[in-house]
Amino acid sequence: MRSIRLIIVLSLFLGACHKKQQVVLTPVAAVPPAPPPASKVPDLPVLPPPVVPALPVTPPVLVSPLIEADRAFAAGNYDDAAHGYEEYLHANSSGKERDRALFYWGLTYLARPMADWQQGATLLKKLIEDYPGSPLKVSAMLILTLHSQVDQLSADNKQRDQKIKQLTTELDRLKRIDAERRKRP
Repeated sequence: MRSIRLIIVLSLFLGACHKKQQVVLTPVAAVPPAPPPASKVPDLPVLPPPVVPALPVTPPVLVSPLIEADRAFAAGNYDDAAHGYEEYLHANSSGKERDRALFYWGLTYLARPMADWQQGATLLKKLIEDYPGSPLKVSAMLILTLHSQVDQLSADNKQRDQKIKQLTTELDRLKRIDAERRKRP
């Protein structure tokens, strides 16, 4: 079987080698006339090379810590984002974006898997106090209000569960008393 394959491959190879080659003629363009002898060429003035103005050297683009922090926040890297927002706030004591930096710095603490509500709430409260005209104030207040409501509901649930446990214990006690009375003649 192997020898048959070898024979077929060799016959195809040898057959391909003996094929006639076709010659294709391509039209040749007319050759331009030869240049005049050197004695008939007029002397041309020698021009200096053109002066190319140097391109201005641009300093490397420095990316604001706020932009880097926004990128890190969008990527879910909240530690780097928090560092960037903090760096921006320390470097720009009167920047236009301080309210936004405070807001997102607070969110970096709230968006982590192990949220630090105390730190995040502190930053959001600082935003509300320091920038009462900020458009982010409403969002910060909403976040704080919702968190407060969640805390209240959690406390209410604990209190309800404790009350249910007390009532269940009391019901069990009353059932035992009732069972004991029935046993007496």
